[in-house]
Amino acid sequence: MSTNTAYDRFWEGRKLWGNLVNAVRNLTRGIWIIIQEREAADREEKKAVIRLVVAFAIAMKLHLRRDSINEELLSLMSVSEYSKLQDTNHPPLEITFWIGEYLQHQYDCQSIDVYQLNALQKLLDELVNILGGCERISKTPMPLSYAIYLRQLVVLYCLTLPVELVSGLTWWTTPVMVFISFFLFGIEEIGSELENPFGHNPNDLPLDVICHTMLRNTEDIIAVNTNSDRFSKKDSKFRP
Repeated sequence: MSTNTAYDRFWEGRKLWGNLVNAVRNLTRGIWIIIQEREAADREEKKAVIRLVVAFAIAMKLHLRRDSINEELLSLMSVSEYSKLQDTNHPPLEITFWIGEYLQHQYDCQSIDVYQLNALQKLLDELVNILGGCERISKTPMPLSYAIYLRQLVVLYCLTLPVELVSGLTWWTTPVMVFISFFLFGIEEIGSELENPFGHNPNDLPLDVICHTMLRNTEDIIAVNTNSDRFSKKDSKFRP
C-alpha cells in the first residue's frame, strides 16, 4: 500500500510536469504570435516575457526543492527582477504576476483584444494550477505514524515467519528468510524514496532535463523568428 501510494505521487508529479511543458510551449507561442509589435522595442519586450515563462518553470523547480534562487534565473531576466526574486517568499508566483501585468498592459495598449487576453490568461492560470498541484504533493508527506506502522509490521512478519518455515525448510530457512526480508524491506524503502519526486536523487523526476527542454524550445522560437519577415514577402505562402 505504501509503495502504491508513493508511486501514485511520483506519477502524478510527472503528469503535472508534462502538463507544464505543454502550457509553457502554448503560452510562449501565443505571446509571440498573438501580441502585435508596433515598435522595435516591442519585440525585445516580448522576448523578455517569454523567457520569464521559462524562468517560472525553473523557479518552480527550485521552490519545490526548497533551493535558493540561483544563477539559473539570472540569464532569463533583468538584474532588478533577479534581485526582487531573491527578496520574495514565493518566486514562481511573483513571476506569474509580472507576466500577467505584461498581458494586461498589452490589452490596455490594444495590442490584443479581450478574447486573446482571456486565452493567454487561461494559460497563465494553468501554470499556477500546476504549481499548486506540485506543492500539494511536496507539502503533504506520508503520515509518519503510517510509515512506522508498516515498518513494524514488516519486522514482525520477518521475525515470526521462520517459526513456520523451519520445520519444512530446515537449514534452508536462513537463506530463504534473507531473500524474503531483502524483498520486503526493499519494497518498503522504494515507497520512502518515491514519496517526494521533486528532489535531487537520481530516482527523482529529471526536473533539470525538463527545464532545459523548455528553455531550448523557447530559445528556438526566438532564434527562428527573430529578424524574420517571411510573412511580409511577396512570395510568402500565406499570401494569396
